[in-house]
Amino acid sequence: MAQIMERKFFFGYIVVLGAWLAMFVSAGAQFSFSIFQPYLLKEFGWSRGMLSLGFTLNLLTMPIFGLLGGYLVDRIGPRWTVVIGAVISGMGMVLLSTITQVWHFILLYGMIFPMGLGLSYIIATVSTVRRWFMRKASLMVAIAMTGSGLGIVVLTPIAQYIISSSNWQTGYISFGVILAVGGTIGGLLLKKDPESSGTYPDGKPPTEEELRKRPDFMVRDEEWPVSKASRTSTFWLIIIVQAGYLMAVFGFLGHLITWAYLDLNIPMNNAVSIFSFGFVLSAVMGRLFSGAISDWYMKQFSWTRKPILYFNLIGVALGCFMATLVSSPLALTIVVIIIGFTYGTGLSMYPVYLGDLFGVINLPVLFGVMGIFINIAAAIGPVLFGFSHDTTGSYNPAFIINGLICLMSALALLFIKAPKAKGVAH
Repeated sequence: MAQIMERKFFFGYIVVLGAWLAMFVSAGAQFSFSIFQPYLLKEFGWSRGMLSLGFTLNLLTMPIFGLLGGYLVDRIGPRWTVVIGAVISGMGMVLLSTITQVWHFILLYGMIFPMGLGLSYIIATVSTVRRWFMRKASLMVAIAMTGSGLGIVVLTPIAQYIISSSNWQTGYISFGVILAVGGTIGGLLLKKDPESSGTYPDGKPPTEEELRKRPDFMVRDEEWPVSKASRTSTFWLIIIVQAGYLMAVFGFLGHLITWAYLDLNIPMNNAVSIFSFGFVLSAVMGRLFSGAISDWYMKQFSWTRKPILYFNLIGVALGCFMATLVSSPLALTIVVIIIGFTYGTGLSMYPVYLGDLFGVINLPVLFGVMGIFINIAAAIGPVLFGFSHDTTGSYNPAFIINGLICLMSALALLFIKAPKAKGVAH
């Protein structure tokens, strides 16, 4: 192994940039579903529930290949894992321009496109950034994950502009090219971890006090293979906690623009703005807020990151219950901001918290395995919302169910403890 030394320039910041770019284009492509959905519904007359099956299958397929991506990160490195994924997903999106039947959409958007996305999006990028940082882990992961939020903010209006000035087929082709090129550039900026590059996490060696008092430093180099981690209650509880709020948020996102445009009679451009600037920018701010504050109090007090996660779960639940009262653009915007901000506080925190509990050696694969389970729950969201509207003419039953599930997830969070006694509570 290369001799570890302190260097003036820390390559970890380049890794953050690469992860940011890969997530920027990946998120913009994945969440394009809500932009294209109204146009596909109008042209082909498909039901919302049937079209949502494509989004659901997408959420089920992506974590399977995310697990493969976690495995490949440790075999061929994050660089080529992300590049291969970007090319596959870009090709899948281009092929969406050719669909004429609903099963074409379900196959391409639900299976081919997420195969590549699983390799290039969350697992490989976030786990790599987490490995490069300890003192700034939460903030750097949050900064990297603002790429996904800003990708939606920037690329969603671009998609809407392309579709309105041309057609939805051109929109899919454009997104495919952007995804392949941007993901490839981002992937080429990644490196596996600081140790293999001859440096320390954060570019500085840990102090004796940090090694003695901070739970995340204590477990950094512990080995927790899936076979060992899955025998702990901690592993399953953190899955349950994440599953609750992701089901609500992904269902909400999958139908937000359609709800605003077709049900609340909000003009399409305004609906897209509420989605892009209301939800996504709020989520970006939530990520930065939680990243900065949790790193600060971990440094000062060696606390757990649980307070941020309670805020995340209860906030999303509150937004769901408030959504049942929405009848105007202003009310919708308020709900969108609440759900967006509180969703953002948790999104970047869970992979950091996972590293706090189980260390970073096995983080890519652990993150990938957990991704399969939480995405199964998340995949239920769009279909639940779609069939809720198809059967009752309203999204309210889905909002109430998801709000209650978020509260139950907050209760499950109470029982999460360090998987191995360290003398310091996690």
